[in-house]
Amino acid sequence: MALIASFREEPSLRRPGIALLGLLTMVLIGERLLTIAVDGVRHGSAEFPVWLPELGSIGGTIVFYSLLFDVVKFVAIPAVLLWLAYQYGRYSAGT
Repeated sequence: MALIASFREEPSLRRPGIALLGLLTMVLIGERLLTIAVDGVRHGSAEFPVWLPELGSIGGTIVFYSLLFDVVKFVAIPAVLLWLAYQYGRYSAGT
């Protein structure tokens, strides 16, 4: 509970917390929407969605977005977690 209380007191902890929340939201919602879009195209029951920018072919677009979500999951989120841990360590050392 000390981490949650420190978010209220220290503004430097809010920025990495908000970034982490945004990245997690992007991955959860983005992967779900990509899955829904791909399932409709794969079964032939729907066209490729207009709201999703297409990059070359449909297969290339699906691979690009899948790789983008993998980079966010395995590179960006751990980096933001390290940033949050660093800021929390600085905050804890100062108190």
